[in-house]
Amino acid sequence: MTNGDPSQDKAFEVDQAKVAATQQSYHGVEPSLVMSGEEGKDDLGYVSPDTDLSGRKKEMPDESSAWNQVKQAVSDFVNVTGVADPKRMVPIIQWLPRYTKEMLVGDAIAGITVGLMVVPQGLAYANLAGLPPVYGLYSSFMGAFMYAIFGTAKDVSVGPTALMSLIVAEAFTELEHPPPGMVNECSDIQSFDYCCTDGNDFACTPVHLAVAATLIAGLYQILMGFLNFGAIVNFIGFPVFNGFTTAAAITIATSQLRHIFGLSDIDRHWMFTVRDLFKNLHKTRWEDFVMGTLCLILTWILEKVKAEYNDRRNFSRKEYVMWLCGTARNALVVVWSLIIARIVAATDAGDEVFRLVYDVPSGIPKPADPLDGLSSTELNEVLTASIAIALLGYLESIAIGKSFAQKNGYDVDATQEMRAIGYGSVVSSFFLSYPITGSFSRTAVNSASSVATPLGGVFTGVSVIISLELFTPAFYYIPKSALAAIIIMSVIHMIDIPQVRRIAKVNRQDLFVWLVSFLACLLWSLEFGILLAIFVSACISLYNGFAQSLSRLRREDEIGIWVADPLYTTSGLEKKWAPAFVEEATAAAPLVVKIDGDITFTMANKFKDRMAAISREYQSEDEVRAIVIDMSAVTQIDYSGVLAIEAVLEALKPAARKRVAQGGEVQVIHGVSKTMKKGETFVQNVRGVRVHMAHVMPRANSALRTSTLLNGRLAHGQWKVTLHATLDIAIASLEEDFAAVEQKWPFPWMVPKKPAKFFNKDSIEVGRVEDPPKNWRCHETKKGSKQWVRAVDNLKLSIV
Repeated sequence: MTNGDPSQDKAFEVDQAKVAATQQSYHGVEPSLVMSGEEGKDDLGYVSPDTDLSGRKKEMPDESSAWNQVKQAVSDFVNVTGVADPKRMVPIIQWLPRYTKEMLVGDAIAGITVGLMVVPQGLAYANLAGLPPVYGLYSSFMGAFMYAIFGTAKDVSVGPTALMSLIVAEAFTELEHPPPGMVNECSDIQSFDYCCTDGNDFACTPVHLAVAATLIAGLYQILMGFLNFGAIVNFIGFPVFNGFTTAAAITIATSQLRHIFGLSDIDRHWMFTVRDLFKNLHKTRWEDFVMGTLCLILTWILEKVKAEYNDRRNFSRKEYVMWLCGTARNALVVVWSLIIARIVAATDAGDEVFRLVYDVPSGIPKPADPLDGLSSTELNEVLTASIAIALLGYLESIAIGKSFAQKNGYDVDATQEMRAIGYGSVVSSFFLSYPITGSFSRTAVNSASSVATPLGGVFTGVSVIISLELFTPAFYYIPKSALAAIIIMSVIHMIDIPQVRRIAKVNRQDLFVWLVSFLACLLWSLEFGILLAIFVSACISLYNGFAQSLSRLRREDEIGIWVADPLYTTSGLEKKWAPAFVEEATAAAPLVVKIDGDITFTMANKFKDRMAAISREYQSEDEVRAIVIDMSAVTQIDYSGVLAIEAVLEALKPAARKRVAQGGEVQVIHGVSKTMKKGETFVQNVRGVRVHMAHVMPRANSALRTSTLLNGRLAHGQWKVTLHATLDIAIASLEEDFAAVEQKWPFPWMVPKKPAKFFNKDSIEVGRVEDPPKNWRCHETKKGSKQWVRAVDNLKLSIV
């Protein structure tokens, strides 16, 4: 390789072995210095991907057996879903043997504290869902019991939420007019047929549909959990979910204004709710308005008290009592309003002054079949609506669980969380529950109360059962305006304006996604809005995949790193930016570029076009050159990407390339220099550009090694990709790489293989050239045929 000098050959081989060892060490293989010229090495002395460093053929695992592949797929599925791991399927097995008395005390305090919240919230949320208030309590205990067994987040409190209540209210048909013979008041509130929650307001949710949806949604969640769909949360960005929750909060708060003003016949859709509120404002019941306003103020004051004493609740008994009052603010507001309403009812005014909850049945409901009496039309309606309920319920719960898990330093199993919520929904549906999920406000209180394990939910559930057994007669006098105030104060914190401002500053595309999610959810429906936002987000992600960037790097010698050079851009058409992009790049100062983004089907063609444009401008007739690619930002290469790189290698090979003159190029044709005019075609016999890659990520490295892109042999005119650990190592190896290429120039496949004619004054025919000299150039004659010109004696050979 070095002009026949054995000592130089030996040095060259050892250096090549060092480079190969460095490459292999970078990819996790123990380096070993060996001499080149052995089996398993290519022309430059690099080790073949199919051999080890000693040149022996690697023994690859036998993957031809379909049965082995099936077994591996089943094994992977079992490992991912955890179906063979009892401790993962039933997490209580992990922590119950280590349960202590101190944990029991912490869980009891936290569970009872949350119970003071869930009772008034359950009554209020059921009212929001268009159901009798008692169904909020029916939804608050069995899900908590099941989550204590199957849940993985100790802080999460499962039960009715404002979001689920709104989705249930939107999902099912509302009654615009009462059926014949139905009285205005909802006296038979355990009926599976209809429910009317306001005296003259017939916009009600059929109870049997809501209960059936709980069962079907739970089954969906369990099935998706076993299919490992828990990772679906990774495909829904924060702007999508934040826009959704903001719209939901505004819709919920607006819908509760009708109870604050004491109005009936108000449409549930947000735009029509606003219209009907203004239209009926003159019908405001001032008693309800005063009660609702006072409850809002009292709830706000108690919330501030909780915030004030939240961090110093354990300093003294007084401060703990103040914190507990703030935490149980909903219960205190309900009790205060109940007392006022009961006192007023004892006067001559009676119980018609305020709109009240009225009769609430006592006791735990008897288990019933959630699908009993469901018609085929209703079943189809439930099956469709339950898809959105299952997905949105899980998203709300896992978002809460992950937030508090990160805060308190433990891990949450997303797939098991989906199953846990599903188990709770299925069992709860037999006790007349409507759809449930994790509650942010109650989870925050649970965490602040130092809950130790998910067993705290058991104490919360027991608190609800005690309320159903003992206190339901008192619920008769709870004003609906008080419950509306509790709901408004619970959801108002979901409107996070600072977060929206931050999204706008960080990324305008995310702001657009947020606006789509917010406006579609607010003006159309929650289900349609979030699906549209997910679709728009996916389209933007796909667009960003097509918008992969390519930058030219320069080395900052003072700090020893490579940085993007802002002088070189790839904006606009390739033919316009390519000449400037490769400016001043030569064999001595090679072109170093960085690809930001994966080389996958979404941008494979774009990558190929850009590299083709670069190759047209970068290739030289006088020297072999190289392009060094920083692959640190390329995480994966799919098959389309492999084909694109293969096409790039083909474009960079030495060959006779047709070029279209831009005007001003000087070409030697038949020994005569000629200045080319714009648009004229000519042929260049280019030496080629070698491709070196550095900082290749594992998945991209695997794709390159399993393809044939690393196996090219110079003897056959095959170009290949050469991998290196760093850009500096890649550049250091170029001199030897160029020497090996020049030694084989011109390649055998580039010179005449058939009888040819050389054109001199005697026009003598010659046969095949067996040992052609090094410096041959290819030109095209005026008639379109190709000629090889030997630089030494200007001998011309035409290819026949």
